[in-house]
Amino acid sequence: MKLAHTSDARGLPLSGIDAKGAEQFEAMITDSYYYRIGVQDRLDALLLEHPEFVLGHVFRGYSLMTDGLTSSHPKAAAHLQLAQKAAATPRERLHQEALRAWLAPAPRERGLAFEQILANWPLDLLAFRQHTGTLFWMGNKRHQAQIASCAASHWDATIPGHALFLSAYAFAMEEVGQYPEAERAARAALAHHAEDLWALHALAHVLEMQDRRREGVELLQQAATFLNNYNLFRGHLWWHLAMFKYAQGAYDEILQLVDREIYPKSSGFYLDIQNAASLLLRLELQGVAVGTERWERIAQASLQTATQNTIWFTTVHHVLALLRTGRRAAVEEALAYARAQGTAGSDQARLAEQISRAVVAHEQGEPRHALDVLLALRQDFPLLGASHVQQDLYSHIMVDSALQLDDWPRIRQLLKERRTVRIWSPASLDAFNALAPGIDALRTKAQVGAELRLEQAA
Repeated sequence: MKLAHTSDARGLPLSGIDAKGAEQFEAMITDSYYYRIGVQDRLDALLLEHPEFVLGHVFRGYSLMTDGLTSSHPKAAAHLQLAQKAAATPRERLHQEALRAWLAPAPRERGLAFEQILANWPLDLLAFRQHTGTLFWMGNKRHQAQIASCAASHWDATIPGHALFLSAYAFAMEEVGQYPEAERAARAALAHHAEDLWALHALAHVLEMQDRRREGVELLQQAATFLNNYNLFRGHLWWHLAMFKYAQGAYDEILQLVDREIYPKSSGFYLDIQNAASLLLRLELQGVAVGTERWERIAQASLQTATQNTIWFTTVHHVLALLRTGRRAAVEEALAYARAQGTAGSDQARLAEQISRAVVAHEQGEPRHALDVLLALRQDFPLLGASHVQQDLYSHIMVDSALQLDDWPRIRQLLKERRTVRIWSPASLDAFNALAPGIDALRTKAQVGAELRLEQAA
C-alpha cells in the first residue's frame, strides 16, 4: 500500500483518499464543529467509497467515543482496526494512538499523542478540537488554555478553519478567566459565521461569569431563530438561556424551556441529562414544584445509560433522576458501576461515586453526612470536568444541606466561596469585596435563594 499524495485544506497530508474526497472530508470536519446534522452518515458513505482513508476512520472513532457511552466503544475499536491496517503518515499514526489510548482508557497517553501532533503540526484542526474537548471533560482547564495559547501563533484569518480554531480558543480562555480575550475571539468567530454554536457557547459563558444576564438573554433569544437547525448540542445553548432566566427568577419560563427545548422527551445524550437534571434540582431548591413527570423522562434514559457512562460528571445527574423516581436499586447499580471503574483505576469514577453517595445522603434527609463529605471533596470537584457554571450545582447542594442544619456561618462561607470563582481581575475582586459584607449579613432562606441566583449582581 502507498501513501496518497493528497492534502487537507491546511496542507497536511492525507492517506487513502483522493482530492475530491479530501474536500468532502474538510466539509464534514467543518460541519461537525458547527454541529450540523447528518455528518456521520456522510462520513460513513465516504468510508465505503474510500475504505483505507485513515483519518476518516479515526474521526469516526473519535465521534463514537464522544457519545460518552461504553456501548459505542466496539464500533470505535472497529474503525481503529481499519485505520491501523492502512498505510499512514506519522501524524496519522499518532491519531491512531490517541484513539487507541482513548479506548484503553489511558487519558494521559491520549493527551500525549494529541500534544505530539500539535507540536509538529499545529494546524491539525482535528487534533486541536479533540484534545481541548477531552481536556475539558478531564477537568484540565489550565492545560486546555495552554494548548490553545500555544497553537494560536500559528493561526490567522488566511488559514482555512481559523474561525473553528477561534471558537475553541475562546472557550478555553473563558474557563481560565481571561474574559476580554475570550469575548474577542468568540465575537471574531461569530463575525465569520453567526451560527457558530461553540462560539455562542463561549460568549454565553463570558456573559454568565460577568453577570451580564440581560446581554445573555438577548444573545440566546436571537440564536433561538436557528438553534433547532443543529444537532443535539443545541440543547446546551437552550440550557444557558434557562440559566440566565434562573438568575432572573423566571421559573415558569424555565419549565417551558425544559418541556419544549431542553428535554422534551427522554434522551440518553449525556448533555441532555445534565442540562435537565441540574435545572430541575436548582428549581426545587428554590421551592418550585417541578413534578415527577419531568424527572421520569430523565430517569428512563438513566436506566439505559447510567451503567455505560464515561463522562463522569453525568453520574450525579443520573442518580438524582433515579432517586426522584424511587428507583433505589437502579441508584445502587449506577454507584456500583462507578465503584468498579474506580477500583479499575479511574480517579474520576471514584470521585463521581463519592459525590453521588453524598447526594444520596442529602436526598434521604442526612444533611450532616452530605455536607461533611462534600466539604471534604470540594477542592476535587473540578476533576470531573464541566464548566464553572455546571459545577455550581455542587454548591447548591452544599448550601441546602447547611440550610437544613441551620449552619449560618457555613452558609455564608460557601456563598462567598462560590463567588470567588468569578474573581480574575482587579475589577472582579473589587466587586467581590463590595458584595461580601452583604453575604455576611444574610439571615433568611429567601435571601440565600436570591444569592444562589446571583441576584445581588443584577
